[in-house]
Amino acid sequence: MNPRRRREMSEVSIYFFAGDFADVLRRFAERRGQIYQTHNEVARLVHDYVQRGVRLNVFSLVTAARKVEEPLPGVRVVSLGSSSYRSQGLLREAVDADGADRIVAHFPNPELLHAVLAKKRVRAMAVLANSYNRNGVRSQLERWKIIRQLNVPRFEWVSNHCIPATRHLARIGVHPGKLVPWDIPHPYEPSSTPPKALRARAPYRVMYAGSVVADKGVTDLIQAMAILRRAGLDVRLGLAGLGDLDQMKALARELGVADALELLGLIGNEEVYRRMRDADVVAVPSRKMYTEGFPLTMFEAIASRTPIVCSDHPMFRLNMLDGQSAIVFPSGDPAALARALERVLRDPALYLRLSEHATATWQSLKGPADWRTMLVKWGTEDDATDWMRARVLQG
Repeated sequence: MNPRRRREMSEVSIYFFAGDFADVLRRFAERRGQIYQTHNEVARLVHDYVQRGVRLNVFSLVTAARKVEEPLPGVRVVSLGSSSYRSQGLLREAVDADGADRIVAHFPNPELLHAVLAKKRVRAMAVLANSYNRNGVRSQLERWKIIRQLNVPRFEWVSNHCIPATRHLARIGVHPGKLVPWDIPHPYEPSSTPPKALRARAPYRVMYAGSVVADKGVTDLIQAMAILRRAGLDVRLGLAGLGDLDQMKALARELGVADALELLGLIGNEEVYRRMRDADVVAVPSRKMYTEGFPLTMFEAIASRTPIVCSDHPMFRLNMLDGQSAIVFPSGDPAALARALERVLRDPALYLRLSEHATATWQSLKGPADWRTMLVKWGTEDDATDWMRARVLQG
């Protein structure tokens, strides 16, 4: 890059929803495994900024404690200590005191967006992994408010994770000329492993990774397991992630499938992928109202070549085609989920076809903008506009 095009010493702030980013940097320095698939890329991004002489502030809303750490020279990690998405003024307070030249709002909290827009002489960008599918007056009003905020010119670009979620933003009213799909390099791809055949005998293992909450379809999944057990199909379920674990254990006991449920808690990304590869089915049962982008969990599932059973969530419909990419069921319907699981577990030819199709599904999902390159260019170069325009959402 021409050094004359790089700005002098500047300051960038990135606001994330959750995460212990000082620990992310420590794990990266010590070459320990990442917890989430994005964490090593976050660490690399931090080092990219440091190498370019940019001061960086990394804010995180939902954290176990409120603290400020300086894990690297020129890097400040601010944990705001909230326990929920509703920041109760914490985000407004942080942004008001923020002296950065450029701000990245990495999640669409209305308070965060409003506070960034209120800053004078600050350039801003929004980077999301969201969709808006809830019905009801309150949800529609919040969606309208967020769209209006994202369309303000102060947000120079709005980037969402992968093409399906970015097209969704265009459909609901975000100006398409400022929308850029993002993605990250993936440690695993379908090409790195052969297709799978259905095992000859039970018990069959179903794997889920993500937030362990009802809106992600986890209660539906446990109910589906109970339906299958009553029908004589021996299935076991592994849940990786944090959330309403006591509720899930209680539901499994009530339905008589506690012995078939394994709560894995928060496990490393490598372990998640290994368990997906070893499983017989990967389940992604998100309900339609969940504000899902196209989840990184789905990429891991596709890369594992283990057949996928997923809901008809709006973010999945374009690429996850029933009988080709996955077995698709109506979200929020445990009986339909049970039938979908049984369908793939009783049909070896279908099972193999789904596994073989993983490479085609993978290619259909690739987005045009590398997340880290995008944020480095936007945060450190004054002439990054042409690069961004070349990656604006097409079609």
